Amino acid sequence: MATSSNKGLKLRIISLRKRGKTHGEIREIYNVPKGTLSAWLKNIKISTEAKRKIQQQTYKRWKNANEIFIKRRVQEAWEKRTRIQNKSQREIKKVSLNDLKLIGAALYWAEGNQKYKNQLRFSNSNPEIIKIIMEFFRRVCEISNEKIKGRAHTYPDTNYNKTLNFWTKLTKLPKKNFYKPQIQISKASKRKRNILPYGTLHLNAGNTESMCKVRGWIQGIANKSC
Repeated sequence: MATSSNKGLKLRIISLRKRGKTHGEIREIYNVPKGTLSAWLKNIKISTEAKRKIQQQTYKRWKNANEIFIKRRVQEAWEKRTRIQNKSQREIKKVSLNDLKLIGAALYWAEGNQKYKNQLRFSNSNPEIIKIIMEFFRRVCEISNEKIKGRAHTYPDTNYNKTLNFWTKLTKLPKKNFYKPQIQISKASKRKRNILPYGTLHLNAGNTESMCKVRGWIQGIANKSC
């Protein structure tokens, strides 16, 4: 037989339900077993307004739980990627001059302009790639600063002084080595302005001998890797 205290608790719970409280909200207020709560509320009729509140609250709780789950999965994925990346990074020891030759030749093979016979021409927007190719030009190709020129391809709303300062600091080239910028006004460039704040840097370096050397290294890589 139910006690008077249980009857009172049941009435309070039914009252909460009729006011639009979900099972979860009621259990947060009264620590009642799920089975008991379901039995007490099984045949309780509630108003349309109360149903609406319950549906809204149920959706809100589900949404919050789903967002927490997604955030946790994103965090776990980020941590996993970071662990793998850090482990891989530690596998790379000191880069030798020969390593730099292979890396630079491969980069030029992929990103360089090989149509010109009397000069090396390379363009990229990634600062890390530009740093590597500059090391390749200087240390491997033995090209002096006087024979390396740059030109930034920017956009109409780009602050060129800021852009020039960025590329000169990165390349360690004097400002006098930079030609006037080329302004990109094509429709395709509009989508790139936010992701390329300093545009794309185009480099002209060396001479015919430099170009022949790099072409030879590229051919050597192609022959030895097949």
